[in-house]
Amino acid sequence: MPQSNEKRKKYFKEYRAKNREELREKAKKSRMKNREKERERHRKYREENPEKARESVRNWRKKNPEKDRERKAKWRQENPEYHRKYRNEHLEKIHAHEKKSRTKHRERIKKSKAVYYAKYREELLEKSKKWRKANPEKARESSRNWRKANPERVRETQYKWRKANPEVYAAIDAKARRKNPRAGSVIMTKYRRNHRECEWSYCEQTKSLHVHHILSKSKYPEYVDGNYHGRTGNNFICFCPFHHFAYHYTYSIKRNDDKHEHSLGLLWFQAEQWADKNKISIEDLEIELAQMLPSKVIFN
Repeated sequence: MPQSNEKRKKYFKEYRAKNREELREKAKKSRMKNREKERERHRKYREENPEKARESVRNWRKKNPEKDRERKAKWRQENPEYHRKYRNEHLEKIHAHEKKSRTKHRERIKKSKAVYYAKYREELLEKSKKWRKANPEKARESSRNWRKANPERVRETQYKWRKANPEVYAAIDAKARRKNPRAGSVIMTKYRRNHRECEWSYCEQTKSLHVHHILSKSKYPEYVDGNYHGRTGNNFICFCPFHHFAYHYTYSIKRNDDKHEHSLGLLWFQAEQWADKNKISIEDLEIELAQMLPSKVIFN
């Protein structure tokens, strides 16, 4: 065997290159035979070289992401109490890490969810159905919040459904019109023809009038035809588009009424169109609205 350090290093390097698999197998057997000593040696190394140890672990995780996830999942299953305790003690840190991870791996998560949903679709639908039945208030609240946060997706989903189910949609629409007649219905058109001016105090607008139910359709469906206590048309009132919006806006703010709030987007759009067509300043309308609710912010 060569005696000099350089020759010895060269010899061992060549020997390891020629017998790599054999040496690995021997090292593996040795570690399995002396497991406790091996653990102690690794522990001392990590204590003496924390940065190198962390770097080594990071590199291994990058090279073996699937194995790393499997190993973590297995460990969590074997140690549920420790995992739960650690999560509760470091909740903010865990949430921040999970949020960062979801943002970084958004596409991968979407694909994974799609595969999982396709595989367990029936079970998930049944589970969701049971939960909604057991928690109706929470389900409605969750649905409302999602619709508010995703208006574009709601419209897209509704459009696709209507296109795929034209007969069902036509039947639902016809039923809704019978229950909630629009301003263009025969009864309301007849009322509007006889009341050609906005009935808001001191308003003299005569164009694009809306017919409004004084007693709301949702609370008093029996007066939806406009007749109240034996009289004809006395549950109707005509408003210009701006004062129709103003009524629903002030009502929704003062009484925190969601049903009035739902119509605000469409009514404000109609009020803007009406103001533009009649050359009325939006700023003047906002000032009048602010006078109705001086402590409230008027939306832009």
